[in-house]
Amino acid sequence: MNTTKTPSQLADEARQTANDAVETTRAYAQNAVNAAGEKVRELRRDAEPAVEQLAARVQQAVQRGLDAASTTSARAQRRLEQAADVTGRYISDQPVRSVLIAAAAGAAITALIVLASRNRRDDY
Repeated sequence: MNTTKTPSQLADEARQTANDAVETTRAYAQNAVNAAGEKVRELRRDAEPAVEQLAARVQQAVQRGLDAASTTSARAQRRLEQAADVTGRYISDQPVRSVLIAAAAGAAITALIVLASRNRRDDY
């Protein structure tokens, strides 16, 4: 019996061996991709609670900031109302003195404006 293979048979065997190697490599690569994909999904599942917890903390911090701003705004509003009430009572109790104080304040502001405009003109 003749065990010698022809070049065509040897080429066919080499081609089949190469195809087998390619298929084996492809299978290993597919398994590696599948394993990596599963690991990514696992990491994502593990990270989601932490991200949600962080988002909840940020939302709570923002809400606390909004509450503090609202409280501060309400306090400022009350203080302005109190100042307006005190000023109104003073004007009612001391109308002449109030007019004199307002006139003096107006004159002082006008004098400052005039001085500032003169200094500005002198600088040019």
